[in-house]
Amino acid sequence: MPPLTALRAFEAAGRLGGFTPAALELGVTPGAVTAHLKTLESTLGVALFERHHRGVSLTEVGARVLPEFTAAFDALGAAVQTLEAEAAPGLVRIATTPDLALLWLSPRLPALRRQGLQVVPVPVDHPAAARGVADLALFLVEADADTEPLIAVAAPDLAVRLTDAGALIPADCLVLRGAQGDWGRWTRAAGLTGFVPKGTIFAQAPLAIEETAHGAGVLVIARPLVQAALEAGRVAQILGSGADSGLALWLWSLRDGADGAAVARVRAALDPG
Repeated sequence: MPPLTALRAFEAAGRLGGFTPAALELGVTPGAVTAHLKTLESTLGVALFERHHRGVSLTEVGARVLPEFTAAFDALGAAVQTLEAEAAPGLVRIATTPDLALLWLSPRLPALRRQGLQVVPVPVDHPAAARGVADLALFLVEADADTEPLIAVAAPDLAVRLTDAGALIPADCLVLRGAQGDWGRWTRAAGLTGFVPKGTIFAQAPLAIEETAHGAGVLVIARPLVQAALEAGRVAQILGSGADSGLALWLWSLRDGADGAAVARVRAALDPG
């Protein structure tokens, strides 16, 4: 039989319509997916994908067999979930980003443990990578409703001196990469035409918040990521109520069937909505 990893790469690439989205879901590089598929096609002696300059598409053979592989991997995933539930009835795995795991989920875990629930964060970079590795997914996703605000925060002693958005100094404005730190949205809502932050750029929210708390400057960030620091008094919100981030904090099940008792209890306890 061909390697299971190669068969998994075929199923993911065929279902998702490309090697790059398959790589995101599988947690590997697009090059690794390409290598797996070359091995599979060479072993079987049949082409499963047609390569184009704009991407790939399934051949007739690939399209015919894909549904069977999707069903097989879904059944395998369900069997693994059943086995894990039998082995550890109170275990619930939540796939989420490292930022949300540390800043939003972790502060809520002690209360769940007191209820006899064991919740394990599974750090992944993208929702596509959550399939098959967890029971629940927790992500900030693009949405039109129930979105989280982008707010500006600063160390408390700095916050008391910043009462006017027009007094912001670009070099003192820290930047968190991505939509969860979108200064453009915030400045438009604040009426700051042409303002461009020029402070330190951060890839991780925990480090950005830590530097902000130490007085490094002003940070724009989605509220769920900074809520714990606000409640602890390490940073303070400044300059109004913020701006619409276009992101909603969603928690959803990754199981194909009904949630088990432990998963249902965790969903009810953590549901951001």
